[in-house]
Amino acid sequence: MRKLIVVALGMLLSANLFGQDGDRVKALIAEGTQLHDAGRYDEAVDKYKAALAIDGSSWEACYEISFTYMVTGKYAEAIEYSKKVVDMDKDGLQGAYIVLGSCLDLTGKSDQAVKVYEKGLKKFPRSSLLSYNLGLTLYNQKEYDRAEAPIVQAISNNPKHGSSHLVLSAVMQAKGQRVKSILPLYYFLMLEPNSKRSPSRYATLMAQLGQGVTQKDEKNIDVRIPFNSSKSDAFSPAEMMVSLQAASRYMDENKGKSEAELFVETTRSLFSVLGELKKDNSDFWWDLYVTQLYDLVKTGNVEAFCYYISQSDKTKGSEKWIFENPGKMQALTSWMEKR
Repeated sequence: MRKLIVVALGMLLSANLFGQDGDRVKALIAEGTQLHDAGRYDEAVDKYKAALAIDGSSWEACYEISFTYMVTGKYAEAIEYSKKVVDMDKDGLQGAYIVLGSCLDLTGKSDQAVKVYEKGLKKFPRSSLLSYNLGLTLYNQKEYDRAEAPIVQAISNNPKHGSSHLVLSAVMQAKGQRVKSILPLYYFLMLEPNSKRSPSRYATLMAQLGQGVTQKDEKNIDVRIPFNSSKSDAFSPAEMMVSLQAASRYMDENKGKSEAELFVETTRSLFSVLGELKKDNSDFWWDLYVTQLYDLVKTGNVEAFCYYISQSDKTKGSEKWIFENPGKMQALTSWMEKR
């Protein structure tokens, strides 16, 4: 009986010490996180490593070390610790795949990064960030055909991730499919109408809408329609419409209209044509982009939408229009809240 009591006390003491160690590890990681958020990265790493010294199997300490090293540009160290999390195959695995793949990509090992993302997606097929990173890496490798599918999947999983729309737009522009490049730009600007990224993306949208149209003189306008007939046949009528709409700005009846008014007309025409074409088509492009953007036409919200996404261009008078049309903006806001 005495031996049983001694054994029981020993087990209780070990459990108590283990619990104390676990609490200390959690406390150190929490302190490290606060230091990281304050930009005190070296001190944060010291805290994480102190936690790891107590519990060498702490995936959370390893992950936080890898993440801090990635943020500070110490990619080799980040790779080392993110690999440890992957090998542990516990919680935090999804984040570790992202850190590992990102650091491999940033150190010129893009092929390895692709393999890491693909391995991660086998475990986390619904991860929008893994899909996004895979698509971005493939895009940077100019593997445009391979890049499209993971970016589409990333958007399907999380339509509100603005960066995914931007990469998809860039992919389609590289593939010479103008309308498919334009649609994600519209969607991105709906998500971010006035962020730091908005002015350049709005300028890209306007350039795409006017692509291939030049005025030689008062009577001659050169129109070149950028087709990619092998893979974009369903969008060919919309391609034609965009070019003709761009050419129409030089016609006498449009010379007195502002750039903002012309943008509204072009957008309404594009969304209307796509809405009619949707009757005979169904896939990601038609079901997400066309369905939602055509609904702007049906609900009478195109004008407000155009001024809303033009806020980053201070020459369009968007702020003034928005201020003077609160009813139309409220209708657009209500529409967006339902998306």
